[in-house]
Amino acid sequence: MTTPNPKTCPLCGEPNSCGMAAGEQACWCFAVTMDPDALARIPEAAKGKACVCQRCGVKAALPEAPKPEKQ
Repeated sequence: MTTPNPKTCPLCGEPNSCGMAAGEQACWCFAVTMDPDALARIPEAAKGKACVCQRCGVKAALPEAPKPEKQ
C-alpha cells in the first residue's frame, strides 16, 4: 500500500495547498465549510494523513444561488 502524500488531494491527486503540511499553523480549510460527502470519500489510508484540495472539499458545500421564481 502506498503512503498518502500529505501535499496531494486523495480525491483528485492535485496539490491540496495544505498549510499544515507546509509547516504553517493554519490551513485554508479552517475558514470554510467542508463538503461532508467529500470527506466521506477520503480513502481510509489517507484519513488524517492527506487533506482534500479546496476544489474537492468545498464544491458541494457552497450554497446554491437562489433560483428565480417563475411568474
